[in-house]
Amino acid sequence: MDLGIVAYHFESYEDLSQHHDCRYAFDVENSVGLLSRRFESLNLVGDLLWPEPFPTNFQDFPISRYNWVNIAADVFLMRYISIVDCLLLVCNEVYEIGFTPKNCTFTKLKTQLPASIIVTIQDLYNSQTQLRKERNSRVHHGLERAFTDDDQTFRMASRIEEISGRVQGTDQFGREIDLDRSFKEALVELQRDFNKECRKLIRQLNNAYDELHREFEDRFIPRIRASTHGLNS
Repeated sequence: MDLGIVAYHFESYEDLSQHHDCRYAFDVENSVGLLSRRFESLNLVGDLLWPEPFPTNFQDFPISRYNWVNIAADVFLMRYISIVDCLLLVCNEVYEIGFTPKNCTFTKLKTQLPASIIVTIQDLYNSQTQLRKERNSRVHHGLERAFTDDDQTFRMASRIEEISGRVQGTDQFGREIDLDRSFKEALVELQRDFNKECRKLIRQLNNAYDELHREFEDRFIPRIRASTHGLNS
């Protein structure tokens, strides 16, 4: 990614593109930057799932406890699933396939990529299957997961707490409503998915970077050796 600094030596992308090594380094760096920022943005999900300091008064919050965990689920699913899409963009640049971002689907890229990187991407896709279905159901059908064994009470009681600050009564199982317990149960539900998926994701991306690094070097080194711009050290 440090090679991307070459862009500062040119007034425009058109000028930079006159040199094949500079353009290749810049285009790859740009796509890798998008992928790395998307991966690092999962830390935002972690901040929502492990809040520090832990909130003690949700009446002063702009959203309810239930909406807090629901938004955390939305952010997690959207950002986690998009990791593989960002990886496809990197492959498109490293292997110089030339697809537009809209056409960078796994189905289309599979015909252009070597088997080694296809296996790595397929592993990532397979890991995402269940959460991808949940993401699609949320985005397209409005279906949301249940965080507790009585999610309707959790949602309604959270709304009452947000408005009045006092919640009394029992849930559908006859238990006294305990929003602290329900909120922590919901967080743990998401924390388990987050930890499990991110551990796998780190391994999968490491494998992908190993493959992409070798391909990048094989393509970049001959170009910088033949360069005429005088910017290579």
